Amino acid sequence: MTNDKVVLRVENLKKSFGDNEVLKGVSFEMKEGETKVIIGPSGTGKSTLLACINMLVSPNDGRIWLENEEITSAKNINKIRQEIGFVFQDFGLFNHLTALRNVMVGLTKVKKMEKSAAKDLAMEELKRVGLEKEAELYPAQLSGGQKQRVGIARALAMQPKIILFDEPTSALDPELIGEVLSVMKNLAESGMTMLVVTHEMGFARTVSDEIIFMEHGHIVEQSSPEEMFKNPKNPRTKEFLFKLNELYGE
Repeated sequence: MTNDKVVLRVENLKKSFGDNEVLKGVSFEMKEGETKVIIGPSGTGKSTLLACINMLVSPNDGRIWLENEEITSAKNINKIRQEIGFVFQDFGLFNHLTALRNVMVGLTKVKKMEKSAAKDLAMEELKRVGLEKEAELYPAQLSGGQKQRVGIARALAMQPKIILFDEPTSALDPELIGEVLSVMKNLAESGMTMLVVTHEMGFARTVSDEIIFMEHGHIVEQSSPEEMFKNPKNPRTKEFLFKLNELYGE
């Protein structure tokens, strides 16, 4: 469901923490309705890349655009962040708020929406992720999969131009992973623009429009899922996928 409208453009992005250069000139772009999946070994800069895109971490060099607005030089970064959803691996919910209130809080506090309208929209998004019956439950009463689905509903409620997912299933028990991936698959099919860091190769293979393989702060290879899994060009990509296949049987 992609079109030619470019939603996100990353150009020569670099980030260091002290002497540790984590991102070493990363460039790519995403079109509206596209799902891109970033894979690669741990510690290779994938999560840092997402944090830079949302400006939770400031890059040392390079430029990022959301549609026609350059994020890296923007004065109104909080306004831009409203248009970039972020789903964290550790859920990031407020424990003292119900599922409904967790989804509403950004709408009322950030978007200054009236409570009744915010409640209606929050319920709509909870229903979209299959949690309308759990709306009045607190995070402690929810499973890990349900918490993550609340996190997705919260991101959706802000009506973002793109959603970033940082290993959204890594904190879940194996039997709960499927319910989160199913919601993400439905979002991809509905045309949501999504950039996903994950080790879930089944999801990457069946849902993504393109896969990016990163290592040591570089993009080593990027191609369609079919090309990546059947005919990877780089020897390091082949080795990584072979090891994953041995480990997970994928």
